[in-house]
Amino acid sequence: MSRIVNVFVSYSHDDGAWCDVVVKHLQGLHDPIEVEVWIDRKGIRAGDKWLPEIETALAQADLALLLISPSFLSSDFIRKTELPKLLARSKEGLRVIPVQILPSAWEVIGWLRETELRPKVRDEKTRKIKALAEFGNEKSVAVSRRLSDLMVEIAGILQDDASDAKAVAGNGRTPANDDAHARAAASLLVATLLQETPVEEREPFARRSVERLAEFCKLSGEALLSAVRLFVEYQLLRADAPTSVLELQASLDGLDNDETAQRLAGELKRGAHDGDFSGSVIEMKSLFFMLAREREALWESYFDAVARTARDTPARDAIATLARIRVNLGFIAPQFLVAGLLSRFEDDWRPVLNAYRHSIPKAGGRSGAFESLQASQWNCWLVWGPSIPICRCAQWQGRFAYQYGYGDENNSLPLIELDLADNGEPRTLGPLVSDLAAEGRGAKLVQLTGRLRWGPDFLREGDAEGGKAADDEATLDLIDELERDDSGEEPPPRKYPMAAAQASLWCGDGPQHAHHADGLVLQLESVDHAVEETRVYFSAYLWMMFLVALARPDPTDPDIGPRLLRRKSYPSWPESPAERVRVGDARLWENLLPVFVHANVADPAALHFQRRAVVENSVQLLRQVWERRNEFFDADDVASGIRFHLVCSSDYSGCDCAIRYASADPLPELLRQRLEAESDRDFAAAVVVPGSSDNPAQRPWGLAGYFSSCHLPELVADYFGYVDKLQRQKPRR
Repeated sequence: MSRIVNVFVSYSHDDGAWCDVVVKHLQGLHDPIEVEVWIDRKGIRAGDKWLPEIETALAQADLALLLISPSFLSSDFIRKTELPKLLARSKEGLRVIPVQILPSAWEVIGWLRETELRPKVRDEKTRKIKALAEFGNEKSVAVSRRLSDLMVEIAGILQDDASDAKAVAGNGRTPANDDAHARAAASLLVATLLQETPVEEREPFARRSVERLAEFCKLSGEALLSAVRLFVEYQLLRADAPTSVLELQASLDGLDNDETAQRLAGELKRGAHDGDFSGSVIEMKSLFFMLAREREALWESYFDAVARTARDTPARDAIATLARIRVNLGFIAPQFLVAGLLSRFEDDWRPVLNAYRHSIPKAGGRSGAFESLQASQWNCWLVWGPSIPICRCAQWQGRFAYQYGYGDENNSLPLIELDLADNGEPRTLGPLVSDLAAEGRGAKLVQLTGRLRWGPDFLREGDAEGGKAADDEATLDLIDELERDDSGEEPPPRKYPMAAAQASLWCGDGPQHAHHADGLVLQLESVDHAVEETRVYFSAYLWMMFLVALARPDPTDPDIGPRLLRRKSYPSWPESPAERVRVGDARLWENLLPVFVHANVADPAALHFQRRAVVENSVQLLRQVWERRNEFFDADDVASGIRFHLVCSSDYSGCDCAIRYASADPLPELLRQRLEAESDRDFAAAVVVPGSSDNPAQRPWGLAGYFSSCHLPELVADYFGYVDKLQRQKPRR
């Protein structure tokens, strides 16, 4: 016989249509539970005294759903009558689940910040939790899918509660801790590997999988949960199709005798001796980087699920992969990949092409030849994303990540080492990377071991002064963190201060961090072997960025920088994230002309040639613009003198600070040498190189602030916002 459970739905009458859809999904839950849904429209008959009826329903509720919206948050009745009673009952054990149906300012409300909002999907750009309405209207398939996922979770909660009640009634004690861990393990599988499985099949398959692993490992309780974690990590790292039920079943069936599952079986057996899987090792080769990038959303789901599966899991800021990951093929480079157009727009060329079309002026006013050249160079340079050098300025205060990848910079992960030397450098990686200049290369083949972590869980924005965080003096070993006893009060989050230039690693809010978030970070445990071979390949852009402007300073503020083309004004410096919008509106990228080559930065011989190639390409491109300046630019700008200011490059930050890891042949110096040999002295004088007599090393603050590589992620984010805006304005066909 089904057990009846009572669900109380609190909502604003303005959201009645959404309430009806949620109730319809709730009423589909039955066997072994039967759900009785109470809402005030249907639970109160004409003539009833409504307040006592609501209080009775609240008292009888086994679970409460809050449909969060602006109307819900602004309702006096909900705020003053329903919520106090619900929150009081929640302290007595009532399950309260807030569901955001419309975008709301829920973060400013203390009790809501402390609960887990549904749905659990974050916007890729803002990292804010998305409301149901952002997936579609209340009748859309996308919304129905999200609600179905929520119903699976609610059914599991209600069934667990029913099992607990039955156990207490039968023997006067709580259910066995083993059962709680088995349920947590099944929930972990549902939240990660079974996302694409039909809803009705997820829980049964997850339970069977946990039973199979329990049988194979002869484990239960917390050790069984750890074994399931290792199984999930192995699938995410090595399986061809980690969310395929057929492949999952094949892995489970093959643990005893299948060759493809032998490594997994070996690690499971090794950990099963004492139930400790923290020493497990998963060997990875070159596919590691591609698979990690492709499965980033699954990894986010995994870390989120681990944080809420059981009481025994560590605090969110200490969660990492249970297994150590040994990467046998990877190149480390002292640079940071800025998100490219295809990454940001998920390989959709349409927004990119639409933005290019809008960059070209309509015929009549001028030829548009310069705009065509600029837009082509800018978009081509940004399609897959360039890398910027690591600097010593305020933008790089705090910890910073290196690039670790295989084949190309676009196939890489951020690599961070938390253990710092006295000089603030990463203790192991700092010296390794510092030697690259002497070796004449920009990347080195390194075999290492580490653990994957989710950046926003343990990283935060660093302070401008570069001061140490409270946890910098005594960084706990990661294994100690994973194994510590959390039975007492939850310790405060221990997030490490991170360089602002790498904001995508900790996903800050606001327009200045609107670029695509990386999220997934590899934390170093050990460098196993540094390969000295030089005939190896790791490609990256070598690039130089030129600001096309005038010979005289800006008339409104001579200290800001050279006057921009066509009397364009510099925006005032944004003192807060919200003010970054006006910088985006200025479209400063329209004056930037990048020149680049795709180079092998791991081979000193190839890199030596390709550095000079990008300099020569720059000179030839700028020469053509110079010779056609009367066609490209307005007459008064030509009369004022066209100048090409080198504002930054792949090995020059363009701010007032030297980069942390200098290259063997800095591109600015190579350009200066090339211009000294230039026969056209007027043209040579028009190319302004930092450190020359007419452009001292001390940079005008506008150049250092808006156009340095240290602020390039923000400028790229401005462009992404512009592309987004154009796409939204595009008429539907």
